[in-house]
Amino acid sequence: MPLWTVRCAAALIAVLLGALVWNGSGWIVLPVVVAAGAAILPSIGLTVLTLLLLVVAYAVNMPAGSPWLLVFAAGLHAVFVLDLLLVHLPLRGWISLSALRLLGVSFLRVQAVAQPLAVLALLVDDAGSSLPLVLVGVAALVAWCCWLIGRRPPQRSRR
Repeated sequence: MPLWTVRCAAALIAVLLGALVWNGSGWIVLPVVVAAGAAILPSIGLTVLTLLLLVVAYAVNMPAGSPWLLVFAAGLHAVFVLDLLLVHLPLRGWISLSALRLLGVSFLRVQAVAQPLAVLALLVDDAGSSLPLVLVGVAALVAWCCWLIGRRPPQRSRR
């Protein structure tokens, strides 16, 4: 797969997330320009700026308890992973589908932690300041993370 398609996908995800949080505002131009810059001139600084713009805009513009949090968490992670992958790769070239598949599996493993955390954030927000609910949620999340970290990777057969 050509690297330019991966770069375009990363920029498109960032633009869609920006459109979500800056709905109807002229500020939508800002994440579009930064995401395009991060795709064309890959650098850690532009990646961090892209993520910072999206996170701050989400915190300021989205109502508390918004169900978009689940989509936003997955989208931010995708932008982060794709941008960091692209920082060290040439502007033109190819990436194998097996490498993208491995990246996708890693993405899903991290989302197995991120999505329950987002659900926990929504539940805690709805519960107000219920300390028992917060403690149970944090304990469940820690147990889930320990289980994911402690698992052995599947053995691959050698051909």
